[in-house]
Amino acid sequence: MKQQAKLFSLLLLLSVVVGVFGQTVVASPPAQQVQFTAPRLVVNASFLNARVGPGVQYAVLITLVGGTELPVLGRASDNVWFQVSTPVGVAWVNSEFTIPRGNFERVPTIRLSDIAAAASTAATVSLPGQGGGGGAPVVASSGQGGGAGVELTFGEFATPTIVVPGERFRVKLEVEAVNVRTQPMDGASSLGTIYRDETNATDYALVGSSRDGNNVDWFAIAVAGIGTGWIEAPKVTLRLSRVSGDVQIVIAQVVQMTDTPGGSGTNMPNLTSGREGFLVGASQDGKFLQLELADGLRGWVPADAVTHRTGTVTDLIDLSLVGSAPVNTGVTTATTAGTGTTSATTTVPGSLTMDTPHVVVNTPFLNGRSGPGVQYTVVATFSGGTELPVIGIASDGVWMLVTGPFGQAWVNDEYAVFRGSIQAVPVIRNAAGVLSTPTAIISAPVTIYAAPGTNFGAIGTVPAPAEVAVVARTADFTWVQLNTTLGFGWVLANQVILQGDTSLIPVVG
Repeated sequence: MKQQAKLFSLLLLLSVVVGVFGQTVVASPPAQQVQFTAPRLVVNASFLNARVGPGVQYAVLITLVGGTELPVLGRASDNVWFQVSTPVGVAWVNSEFTIPRGNFERVPTIRLSDIAAAASTAATVSLPGQGGGGGAPVVASSGQGGGAGVELTFGEFATPTIVVPGERFRVKLEVEAVNVRTQPMDGASSLGTIYRDETNATDYALVGSSRDGNNVDWFAIAVAGIGTGWIEAPKVTLRLSRVSGDVQIVIAQVVQMTDTPGGSGTNMPNLTSGREGFLVGASQDGKFLQLELADGLRGWVPADAVTHRTGTVTDLIDLSLVGSAPVNTGVTTATTAGTGTTSATTTVPGSLTMDTPHVVVNTPFLNGRSGPGVQYTVVATFSGGTELPVIGIASDGVWMLVTGPFGQAWVNDEYAVFRGSIQAVPVIRNAAGVLSTPTAIISAPVTIYAAPGTNFGAIGTVPAPAEVAVVARTADFTWVQLNTTLGFGWVLANQVILQGDTSLIPVVG
């Protein structure tokens, strides 16, 4: 019995040791590869409006409550508005009312106007008179649904699709539904309503772009059964069309684009999962592919980081059907003399071409002044997105002279985006203007005193916002005297924002 007990104890000890070692092996998982995690914005206000475009001029898509976490998809060029994913679709939020979480270095910048310009340049149809709501409306016509191109039906997709020969872009709906309108303006009559396809297969030919008086971008699309009409650009995303080439889609989480096969990535972007590009070349060993992105940039990526795109309507296209099909546009096309090629621009009356030197206002409001400096009087105030032809530049390279119905004015290019060739702009030296009276901007209520010091009697409180004249200052510039609705009074200089030529303020005391 003692021997059996010893044997039993030995077996029990052995089973415990094996169990311990077994647990030790199982508890050592292999090292995992670090994955790229999409950054998020956390709503830091009681309520936050998510809009269909990057600005308060766009319609509200959904109102989010505080604490909501929003995966980030892209950013506007101002680095303030960010494109996020919401429970009802893609939308834009003002990041100043959120808390960032994660690494934002790889978040792409979305320049809707640049893509729209490229889209209209690649299109084969010119839409006359469609800028700013002017001109005759584009209406549905008979035949092939009134769209630009040929109407085709692809295999398993029962709904016919309009395809335009030479098209480069197609648009995919990102909201539940949208009205296709006769004019690029809110309130224009509707040709019909299109709905988002949950299978992500349906898209529409992009045939033009425009911008309305509220600086909202619009896309002209061809819809079978409806015709050619306009929808708000922020409600869709662009995808490349199979008509213009073999479309590859990135399947890696993140891949660095390089300037040569396997070379450096200097000044080349990182591509994230889902990014598209046309296949334009391959390395001799087949390990690298050259892609052309939507904006025309070309670079190389590993072949195993991308795959041939499938699943969209035009991925199944028979190019011979499109190339030989007659084009029924329902709108006017323009042909370049002697070439037989169709023009590639959307006509916008009074608009600027991409070659014309001009600036685009990149702030909600920008003052145009009589001279190149803030000390000069304001001639006009321009809203964000306004395009202004440039006819001169100051010697400091900062202030630009623009022209328009207001006459001429100087704008600070730090608050605008320059377009065109700077070499074509003459330098204007010794420019002069009308000096403006120094003023104080009151952004929060301030108390004014009878003399420069808090120990003197308080006259009252000036409410905000307000802009008042500055009539005097102390020698150390600590206090300034204002001419307010309560009379003359003194306020601490750091409590207001001074504008104009402060050297014109007389010193007292």
